[in-house]
Amino acid sequence: MLLAPTDKPFDYRQPPRLSLGLAALLLVLFAWLTPSDNERMSFLNDYYAEHLLKVEWPLYPTHLLQSKQVATLDKLKAAYQNNEDKVLTAQMGFDRDFTDSITNSGRDFLEPEIFSQWQQDRQQFNQQRDQLRSVVLGLDPQRFRPITYFTYAFLDNNSLNVLASAMLLLLVGMAIEWAMGSGALLSAWLVGSLCAGISFSITHFYSVTPLIGSAGAISGVLGLAFMHFRHANSLTVMGTQTKLGGWLFLGLFILLTAFNFLNSQFDMGIAIGLGAAFISGIIVCIAYHRWFTANEPTEDQQALIIHDEMPADELYRHELHSALQKISLMQFTAAERQLRELAEKYPQDKRILEHCYHLLKFKPAELEFEELACGLFALPNQPAANHLVLNIYNDYKRRSKTFVALDSDTCLQLAMRFARIQAFKEAEDAFKRSLESKRSSTLLKKAALALSQAFTAQQQEQRAQYYQRIANEGVKNSAANENS
Repeated sequence: MLLAPTDKPFDYRQPPRLSLGLAALLLVLFAWLTPSDNERMSFLNDYYAEHLLKVEWPLYPTHLLQSKQVATLDKLKAAYQNNEDKVLTAQMGFDRDFTDSITNSGRDFLEPEIFSQWQQDRQQFNQQRDQLRSVVLGLDPQRFRPITYFTYAFLDNNSLNVLASAMLLLLVGMAIEWAMGSGALLSAWLVGSLCAGISFSITHFYSVTPLIGSAGAISGVLGLAFMHFRHANSLTVMGTQTKLGGWLFLGLFILLTAFNFLNSQFDMGIAIGLGAAFISGIIVCIAYHRWFTANEPTEDQQALIIHDEMPADELYRHELHSALQKISLMQFTAAERQLRELAEKYPQDKRILEHCYHLLKFKPAELEFEELACGLFALPNQPAANHLVLNIYNDYKRRSKTFVALDSDTCLQLAMRFARIQAFKEAEDAFKRSLESKRSSTLLKKAALALSQAFTAQQQEQRAQYYQRIANEGVKNSAANENS
């Protein structure tokens, strides 16, 4: 089940790359790092129980009582009696303050031979411990490393947590990215991770276990989604007519918090951190709407070419919206049929041509694909149209099998278009295609002069002189043809 904003259909030209990338990154890192970490942690548990536990256990209760950690001491005593070596290793083996205190004053209460052996064993243990990804990239309350307030969100040691995060990114992150853009999603992810990390550091001042997991970052994304889609019927389940509201995301946040609260053995600090991340997502949404949406045009508005001569009657807008709605519901055949009908009614509407092209570009062998490309390459020479043609040109080169739409005159016209918007790479590529066709064209001199002037303005004299020579040779060839 995928969700899409009701007022903004899915744009097949701009897939939610950030959501997909984050989900893929979480899964890849988990699959890549977890096996080696599990193997190393197994070694650490065995090594600590065999070499360090006997020396450190008699000293550790005093260390805990000095910081009034009575609850932790009771927990460790129960683990010691039950031979739960993993619990003891996770606490005592990772306590840097405790290790430093023995290093500094261990000679006062340990026999020289025992102390010397402990130093060797501790050094080997610490070398292996410091290679764990949770220690390298995790949020360690014992060490202030600002970068770890963000890196810890990309690590996890529980397959259920990783799968839940990936699913939520696909469910929630994609809807956010379609509605608000990648910047809003990334901001919510980073701010949520930061707020959850700060809350963890405050509420776990004496913790020795580094924090890892994406729950805080995901909570920030859920807060953003809840605030943006808080109105009823603001979401659509793709492929259906089912409407939903942002309260769905509040429910998902409650479930996520309850799962992590139970999984952390009723650690209230975890719940506080996730709550802070959720609230931070709401704040990010408010800031986004206040400072960005009101002042900057969205990417979709920039991509659309809106001209005064385009039809603006109610029937036209209704038909175009209906076609785009079919695209958002993955009904591509029906959308293509309706767009064809609209193209016949409004042949000068560039938006319809563009949407038709993107529907047909997956069938590049068909003649209609080439016809649409020809129509788009012949758009009026306007700044917005030139940028659209540039995008279509780059896409067309990758897909076309015959390059029928790129005849000599069209290539020269494209070269002049692209030179005006300083897309020099594409301008030279189009000009080169015209030369390689070895077909004479009256536009050759004009295009060469346009490129020469454009490179002169960019102070690239060598390229400017090259195209000036081509223009001069074109004049000579034209004069020779007239004399003959």
